[in-house]
Amino acid sequence: MGFSQKILIRSEQITPRLRYVIRHIFENLLGVEPVIVRSDEVTDGTTLPIISYTYQPGKGGGMHIVPAGLLFQQGINPDLHPNIDYRDQIPVIFGSTTQDSLGFDIFSAIFYVLSRYEEYISVHFDSHRRFQPDSSPFFAHKLYAIPVADEWVLLLKNKLSEHYPHLSFKKQSYTYLPTIDVDMPYAYRFKKLPYTVGGIAKSILRKDYYSLKKRLQALVSKKEDPYFTFDYLNSVTAQHSIQPLYFYLCSGQKPYDPIAGYRKRAVQETVKFNQQHALAGLHNSYHTLDKPELITKELGQLQSMIEEPIFRSRFHFIRFQIPQSYQQLLQAGIREDYSMGFPSINGFRSGTSHPFYFYDLSREEETDLKIFPFQAMDATYIHYLKFTPDEAYDDLVQIREQVRRHNGTFIIIWHNNYFEPTPLGQHWRKVFEAMLA
Repeated sequence: MGFSQKILIRSEQITPRLRYVIRHIFENLLGVEPVIVRSDEVTDGTTLPIISYTYQPGKGGGMHIVPAGLLFQQGINPDLHPNIDYRDQIPVIFGSTTQDSLGFDIFSAIFYVLSRYEEYISVHFDSHRRFQPDSSPFFAHKLYAIPVADEWVLLLKNKLSEHYPHLSFKKQSYTYLPTIDVDMPYAYRFKKLPYTVGGIAKSILRKDYYSLKKRLQALVSKKEDPYFTFDYLNSVTAQHSIQPLYFYLCSGQKPYDPIAGYRKRAVQETVKFNQQHALAGLHNSYHTLDKPELITKELGQLQSMIEEPIFRSRFHFIRFQIPQSYQQLLQAGIREDYSMGFPSINGFRSGTSHPFYFYDLSREEETDLKIFPFQAMDATYIHYLKFTPDEAYDDLVQIREQVRRHNGTFIIIWHNNYFEPTPLGQHWRKVFEAMLA
């Protein structure tokens, strides 16, 4: 990657943590090449913009950020719970007690949220063994509701522009990526025989002839199946020149993996139907957290259907733990993960709307796993927040505006079965289409 601008970072120490966060901020987001040197190196005469990441201000002027110490440490401190302060109405962590350019250690702050440090030391998990956001001070202070790391980068960018008006930055552009989790490709078709027979019997006993008619129609034609909404999804996204990303649940166990009730052809037919219209990724089944060897097995199943390498994934139920789940993805050959978000609330789990690379605190290294955080999910509105489609739309617009402000990537999780041809499904279709505009 070529850079037209450089910046000098003077630091008390040069560590993997420091290199990681500096690279993310300056190379990935600002488009400026960072030159990192130890603070005791002679840099007299440099014409580069300078940030002194030191306990005392640098002699050459420039910006000064006092280190909080996090980036000079190794290992995980179970007692690290940074206080949340405010600087110019912006929430910050690792506030400075001495006068410096920003009033807080922005590098430690961004590293803390991107690495998900708090999840390494948390003892609060829900019944699915997922990190509970409402146990965090970030939840109490509503920090998950804003892309706080992006706000900090913007603060740094503006401060640099004040010090160095000639310094130019990369222009980012807003992107919307609709992702669809395919847990149940069909309502009726390709169900295993006991489920089909049982469903027909229930409809007859209940004299539910409408459902019986729908079931029989679906058994004849896949386009009559209410959950098979891919014609609609592929068509409406194509109208906006947007390529959706489908995550396919290939196998699993009841009750959490609905695909267990289907024959293999259910996924095969769906993958084949969507292949020319969309990107594909693996929807790791619920029990991959307990049995990580299933990731490789399920990946092989999907790759045999699509006949091309699969390097994207999202954990079903957003059921994963850091760092072991990400380590297991890397071992399986996954290079992009789309699970970074919360199932129970919408917002910014990692504090950013931009992709970033996973830093493994247990091994003190930056990895090749690229994380694409999502900000919202239809199931969150339906099952946790109990929102109507109209209420969900209003909330999504607010989240989208925050992502636009930082030219990030707006990622929503949708489910094909919520777009069924019913009055409620039609309302969700309107919300889906509004997000494409």
